[in-house]
Amino acid sequence: MVTAKKVIWTETAKNDLKNIHNRIFSSKSPQHAKALMSMILAATAALETKHDLGIPEKMLARESDPYKFLTVAHYKIIYSIVGDDAVVEIIYHQRQDAVV
Repeated sequence: MVTAKKVIWTETAKNDLKNIHNRIFSSKSPQHAKALMSMILAATAALETKHDLGIPEKMLARESDPYKFLTVAHYKIIYSIVGDDAVVEIIYHQRQDAVV
């Protein structure tokens, strides 16, 4: 098991999270948005102690840093492992194309 020192969020991932929250907040409910944010944040926080939670991301297999993903609800969280840190790169709904 590889342990992380910290989880780092890229600006892209932070913006993705904000956009997801705003979309769910306005289209469903504030409670649904809050619950989804809690699930996403809990999943990424778990990376502080366990990198191996994710599954290798095949579309990024040729990159120099290993990329993995977690799935929460219908959202895919792509992260890379850089040294001892997990870097959250992007979050997107699985029905949309990823912009990596």
